Amino acid sequence: MLAFGAIGLTSGAEVLAQTDAVTKEDKEFFKNAGEINMTETALGRLAQEKAFSPEVKALGATLVADHTAMTADLAALAKQKRVEMDIEATARQKTMLAAFDNKTGVEFDREFREHVAKDHAKAIKMFTDAEKDSKDPDVKAFAAKNLASLQAHLQMVGGKQ
Repeated sequence: MLAFGAIGLTSGAEVLAQTDAVTKEDKEFFKNAGEINMTETALGRLAQEKAFSPEVKALGATLVADHTAMTADLAALAKQKRVEMDIEATARQKTMLAAFDNKTGVEFDREFREHVAKDHAKAIKMFTDAEKDSKDPDVKAFAAKNLASLQAHLQMVGGKQ
């Protein structure tokens, strides 16, 4: 009986240490990555509906698939690290998405490409920084794993890193 109690205390201490080990910077990364994924998924859905060119429609589908998968992985990692992931669209995101909702055709395609390029350039920097600077090996691994997708999305819209 005593042995089980010691194991229980050790496990509890490890969980507390793991929770405390999540830095402020990593928590900020979780939040920002969640917001990026939410925005890019919503934009991807709009592109599938409103884009003029088949390439932009296809990019929209890719964004939805990749950022949905990234969101699931991020949520699982957040749960493991006991980081709250209650992400809601910011006022800026809501305004931007509403503006895209009012665009059609070639105008939609042009502005979509510009926005995706800008957002993905920022995301690549953020993920690169997390891969390099995070003290948590799981956060580093998540960032490294998803950098290739972000870079591919940027290339698809003709953006530069």
